[in-house]
Amino acid sequence: MSLLSYNMVVQKSPIDGAMLRKVAGELATGVTVVTTTVNGRFHGCTANAVTSVSLEPPLVMVCLAQTASTHPMISAAGVFAVNILPDTAAAKDICTTFAGKRDDKFSGITCHPGPTGAPLLTGTVGWFDCTIETTHDLGDHTAFIGRVVAAEQQGGCPLVFHRGQFHSLAN
Repeated sequence: MSLLSYNMVVQKSPIDGAMLRKVAGELATGVTVVTTTVNGRFHGCTANAVTSVSLEPPLVMVCLAQTASTHPMISAAGVFAVNILPDTAAAKDICTTFAGKRDDKFSGITCHPGPTGAPLLTGTVGWFDCTIETTHDLGDHTAFIGRVVAAEQQGGCPLVFHRGQFHSLAN
């Protein structure tokens, strides 16, 4: 089969979401909570589609489903923080809480506003505080590209997600 005919076959039979999710699950990812604030109220969600984009200028990208309740809040605020969760039982609980649809996700969570006002969770292995540089709607997600205005590495092992489960990098 030639490359041209292969591409034509692929285009006629697009991959379904379930298969994409299964194969994407082979990518080990860090676990983060992306946060923002609007009118003094904190908002956040769990995200693993996070990556460093550029060192100069300092940019990071977060991709969120357009149906996520935090999505319009980040758009409205123009700022967000990426909180990198540690490999602890408490962080797994935080991840699960922020992955859910509860209105009171910050109940019992210790945090403080960063330089942009976005909440920084206590006990993370690190965080980025960002202003939105640009956004790109990509299918059912939006890529928020943030200019990092402050960051801190706090140490420890990050929580990792692979094949639908948490994993440890600690020996």
